[in-house]
Amino acid sequence: MTGSATPARPEGQAARHAPPLTIVAFGDSTTAIDDRSGQTIEVFADLLPGVLAACGIRGQVHNAGLGDTTTREARERLDRDVRHFSPDLVVIQFGINDSWIDADEGRREPRLTRGEYRDNLRHLSRALKADGARVVLMTPNPMRWSDPFYLEVFQTNPGLLDTAGERGINGLLDLYAQDARDVAREEAVPLVDVHQAFEEYGGRPGQSIHDLLIAGDGIHPSARGQRLVCELLAAKIADCEGSRRQPTA
Repeated sequence: MTGSATPARPEGQAARHAPPLTIVAFGDSTTAIDDRSGQTIEVFADLLPGVLAACGIRGQVHNAGLGDTTTREARERLDRDVRHFSPDLVVIQFGINDSWIDADEGRREPRLTRGEYRDNLRHLSRALKADGARVVLMTPNPMRWSDPFYLEVFQTNPGLLDTAGERGINGLLDLYAQDARDVAREEAVPLVDVHQAFEEYGGRPGQSIHDLLIAGDGIHPSARGQRLVCELLAAKIADCEGSRRQPTA
């Protein structure tokens, strides 16, 4: 599809006969099995084995996405939902709930501060690397005003998010996405910049970011959005695995 990445095929006999990778997709509702849209959308974790197979990588993917959770809950369930599988590789994507303001409950601050969000991402990355697992961080996908409930909530609570601007719902999320980029750089782990990729897709003529988000929702990726996430992720995994398997001089 337009704007998607094409995974590179790892080379050599070793790649073809390597054991399957045990991969855990660790995130919130944008990772979790779709149970909200009524469309039974295949999420990126569902699609990943097939896309990896097309570039010569066998992978067994466990979906550890859980709706309405932050990196704080991620730390609490790390052993149960991730380490339990003894993964070779863990994909981490959080941020929408961490940055969200529960204005309908009278709150005016994000659920987690940016400092806690960064600290939690560092903790998750370091703990998994210490186990010998490889880590890929993903930035959260951007959102758009679409759900009339949230639009009304923030219109009646002025000064929190800009409801007049199309990107206003991302006022805080943009900052948390940058935090994820910074942590990936600090921890020297690969990054899939979903946030940037979605914005770039929507900026091309004849395309809209709304195509990548569930209609009437504006938060969770649509089938097309999930496919784009999967293709970006598979390309990154293929690149990392290819580099890792290259013989050293």
